[in-house]
Amino acid sequence: MNTDNYIESLVIKYLSGHCTEEEKEALLSWIKESEDNRIQFEALRNIWQGLNPAFNPEEIDDQKALNSVLNKINKLHWSQHPVVVYWQRSAAILLLPLLLSLIYLLVSKEPENITLQEVFAPYGTFVEVNLPDNSKVWLNAGSSLKYPTRFTKGSRKVTLQGEAFFEVESDPENPFTVHTARVDVRATGTAFNVEAYPKDSMTSVTMVKGRIGMAINQQKRFDLFPGERASFNKNTLQCKIEKTDPYKWYAWKDGLMVFRDDPLEYVFKRVGQTFNVEIVVMDKEIANQPYRATFKQESLSEILRLLQLSAPIRYVNYNQETANELALKRRKVEVYKLKK
Repeated sequence: MNTDNYIESLVIKYLSGHCTEEEKEALLSWIKESEDNRIQFEALRNIWQGLNPAFNPEEIDDQKALNSVLNKINKLHWSQHPVVVYWQRSAAILLLPLLLSLIYLLVSKEPENITLQEVFAPYGTFVEVNLPDNSKVWLNAGSSLKYPTRFTKGSRKVTLQGEAFFEVESDPENPFTVHTARVDVRATGTAFNVEAYPKDSMTSVTMVKGRIGMAINQQKRFDLFPGERASFNKNTLQCKIEKTDPYKWYAWKDGLMVFRDDPLEYVFKRVGQTFNVEIVVMDKEIANQPYRATFKQESLSEILRLLQLSAPIRYVNYNQETANELALKRRKVEVYKLKK
């Protein structure tokens, strides 16, 4: 039996709702075998979600659709290299614009019926999305973007959970709005990065070029200019604006994690967000120690290994446990100060 083909058939059956309990158990067992398997499953599920949400499932031959996608994936081959994340990023960037374009063309046959499209970025990777107005969005790991399959006159509104970098097509007559739980960003033609993870107390916006209007809780409003970063703390209700190097905050869309004298606690928080891992600094003495590094498309295991080599730390891994069905509890890593 070809293992790859068998796993792909299980994924197809699970996503289309035709999986038996025995097959679910087999798929779950495979996902738990390694982090690479989990990332592969999340990437396939992300592609599936890109194909289906704007339609009535009864009107789609979902198995034929996903088989077509998997045929394209098979030509690329799953990487066994430690930097398996690179394949995930490449595949998502290559396939999503094609899939979303297909959805847009099909839905546009009924122009009076505007539907919402939602795109998810699996943990450990990012995706690039082309919006109906030709604006571009890079969606970071663990994030989701919801937008209409076509924009109406006078408004271009999208909803973000997580982090995204936006290159907005210029159109002063139709302002572009990014809505998050606490902050709204209004632009006409600009480039900027938004960090709005639901579980994070901070919501931040970093300006790259152009000019945007920013509103906090739909009340306090101000403008941001290139090289400025606004950070709103939901606990204190305070907003801090500072000058910064913008690229540090959106380098992730190029496969980089850039840290420049950042506290180790923030470094671990950022790594944890990217890979959906709970990283706990057990010794607060090292939490504020500054750290400088640039990680380029490394896997979680490689980043932890490099951190252990370059900082006075050691870490302990805890295995994932099953939460329900194919969902796994977050992996946990505890970080300790290295004893001399």
